This record gives sequence, C-alpha cells and structure tokens, in this order.
Amino acid sequence: MKRMLAAAGFVFALVGFAQVAAAETTTAHQPGAVASAAAPADLPVHRGKFWFHSDCITAGQQGVDRGHWSQYQCAEGWMWNLWTDR
Repeated sequence: MKRMLAAAGFVFALVGFAQVAAAETTTAHQPGAVASAAAPADLPVHRGKFWFHSDCITAGQQGVDRGHWSQYQCAEGWMWNLWTDR
C-alpha cells in the first residue's frame, strides 16, 4: 500500500513539474506572450479566461496567426486572462 501511495505521489509530482516546464518553454518561444499580474495599457481588450496557461498561449498565438491582433498577453489571476491590442 505504501508503495502505491509513493508511486502516486511521484506521478503527481512529475506531472506538476512537466506542466511548469511546458509553461516556461512555451512562454520563451512566444514573443507576444508576457505573463504578469495586470494587463498593460497598450493591451486593452480582454478576450477570455482560461484554466491552463497553455490554452491561453495557444489562443493568443492563433489570434496573431489569423491576423485578429498583433500582440497578446496571458495575465495570471484566479484564471489565466488573455489580453490583446485589438
């Protein structure tokens, strides 16, 4: 029983570490993505809230790729908030 609990704890720790590493690498590769607590004045349009940082980054980059906006930011709050320039 103790081995099962230890294995489950290890799996949860590994998943948490993988999510943090993915978030850090995603932000590093996305030039328009900046994480901070509040949206700057030049990104006035709130586009939505996301449970996961990766979903916010994906939506922001898809908007850039499709020409809907040129800059975006995923700001951390209770959920991840996507802010854009237009």
